[in-house]
Amino acid sequence: MMSLVRDVLDKRLLDRDNCLLGRVDGIVLEMPEGRQPRMVRLEMGGEILAVRVARWLVRPTRWLRRSFGPMREARVKIGWKHVKRMGRDLHLDLAADDTSALAWEYWIADHIVARIPGGKST
Repeated sequence: MMSLVRDVLDKRLLDRDNCLLGRVDGIVLEMPEGRQPRMVRLEMGGEILAVRVARWLVRPTRWLRRSFGPMREARVKIGWKHVKRMGRDLHLDLAADDTSALAWEYWIADHIVARIPGGKST
């Protein structure tokens, strides 16, 4: 029997090439009446994590995302069907670039790191 909090929440997500996408911040379940709950998807995102840490962090996190960030969507959604192996990490059958999970990393590389002397890759 799987414990969702212990076995899924906060686990690292690795794509099919073992590229780190981030950690699972939220779990979405479907609760059909009269049937067993069903895992629908995993979610990642600052606002989801902020809700778990301290609700007052949601507003500043949302403001940062809308004002500076590359993503207009608050969360990265990964269907449970893409989880292929569980253990210390959750292994997915997706490539990192098939998701928006690395959007912040790319944005930081382009807008901040590239402006540092020696930070631009050739």
